Amino acid sequence: MNNRLTSALSSADQTEPKLLAIASGKGGVGKSVISYNMADHLARRKRVLLLDGDFHTGNLHLLGNVNPDYGWQDICFGRVSFAEAVVSLADNFDLLASAGGNTENAFPDMPRLAAFLGDLRKLAKDYDYVIIDTASGILPHTNLLLHTVDEVVLVTTPELTSISDCYALYKVLIGDNTNILASLLVNHEDREEELRYIRRKFTAITDRFLNNSPEFFGNLGYDRALVEAVACQRGISDSAPQSTINQHFAVLADHLSGQEIPESFNPETINSAPVRPI
Repeated sequence: MNNRLTSALSSADQTEPKLLAIASGKGGVGKSVISYNMADHLARRKRVLLLDGDFHTGNLHLLGNVNPDYGWQDICFGRVSFAEAVVSLADNFDLLASAGGNTENAFPDMPRLAAFLGDLRKLAKDYDYVIIDTASGILPHTNLLLHTVDEVVLVTTPELTSISDCYALYKVLIGDNTNILASLLVNHEDREEELRYIRRKFTAITDRFLNNSPEFFGNLGYDRALVEAVACQRGISDSAPQSTINQHFAVLADHLSGQEIPESFNPETINSAPVRPI
């Protein structure tokens, strides 16, 4: 587990919310499902706002089974207030959806976006955490968002193009700010040897060409229970509370909130043996 993340996001100072972005260089890696379930579990300990940062095709409202009238873009354009745009999903768990739709609604210009992001901590002052599911790929709007948060979690799968696109995104982030806090989460993989290989290869490439590497955030294996939870528009904690994948999300939330974790779980991984380089 990323020790920098733990200190950055679970510090004693809760005068303003901690901002965490979930990002990927490639679509289809499970980023939105991870964001939703991470926020759902964290909301059982803290006050959480989940923000759908996908400009055109935001779908977190589908996972939450709600139909918001407004999105955060409407706040940028001054159409509604922050309170009017936020919808409740559960106790301590709210959603700020994406307006999506046409270009006018989906893409505020950079000054408007910068103003919104600059005010976000103040607007979300009643929350402990803001978890942002970003648009996939490398876009100027997304790049600005990623440089606003406390930490970026880069999601990849073992598939080669996913790893390549994740590297490309990390390269852009580091190129803009070498001090950015970024970490790597491998989805759809829980085999120790494969995880060790992916991490070593990714670290070797980033160290060689960028002289900088992300911390290892953890991993999540494939679980049919999570697929079924998405299909019925429910969080895994409600759909399959006894499932292995639900336990792993709970451990991830424990880390983020600074809570003690069961001794049976290794704090450096989510659901596998340690994978730190030998």
